Amino acid sequence: MSATVLARLLRAPGEIARACRDDDPEVRAIAATSLASIALGAAAFGGVLGSFRGGMQILYGAAKVPLAVLATLALAAPAFHALAAVLGRPWPMRSIVALALASAGRSSLVLLAFAPALWLMLDLGMGYHTAAIVASGAYAVAGFAALSLLVRGLGEGKGRVTTAIAFISVFFAVGGQTAWILRPYLVRPRAVNVPFLRDREGSFAEAVLTSLTSAAIYSDRPYRIDAPAESDGWERGRSTRSREVEEDFEEEGGQ
Repeated sequence: MSATVLARLLRAPGEIARACRDDDPEVRAIAATSLASIALGAAAFGGVLGSFRGGMQILYGAAKVPLAVLATLALAAPAFHALAAVLGRPWPMRSIVALALASAGRSSLVLLAFAPALWLMLDLGMGYHTAAIVASGAYAVAGFAALSLLVRGLGEGKGRVTTAIAFISVFFAVGGQTAWILRPYLVRPRAVNVPFLRDREGSFAEAVLTSLTSAAIYSDRPYRIDAPAESDGWERGRSTRSREVEEDFEEEGGQ
């Protein structure tokens, strides 16, 4: 691992992106440092998430987050190469792989920076749902950090915006589905079973669509403490659904 490359990944992503795009001689050092960053940063963040449940989930989380990152790169890099060629940027595959690795390495360093704060909050008793929201926020910031380097690597010229949109679409689609397959990452402490992987339940896109549909259905429901009697049935139904969701999480080991 090169300390110089490590610092440039965080402070000078434009220089790193340009070196990858131009197939600079230091591409090998950039790729090696990025891989080390993924192994360290993503594993540390996954281990912290697993510490919410403890036990084997710490090892599972430390293994699965880097695995999700690397699997996303392995699936997305050929698509990036093809899209870049079609949209007027016929770069060698080595440049695309180096650019993708550098982007993932930068995002993993961001996750590493979040890990101590998340660990402290978990140790202070942060709840499950709050932990899920905080972890999602950390993933979002890390994702934008990766995309900022990836987009910089496109350079100037015709088709830059189209290529950027295509890359971002592939990145989120592949990354989301990969992460969905490898869940759970955050498991409730009272969960009896701690599976390495949950049973296959549709796809990431179906889950997002279901969540959006549920939000649209229930967002317009009135909720008042002094609600009239006719709404009591709906409130009781909502409580029942909440209990059912809790039971599902306990049985399935989290998300």
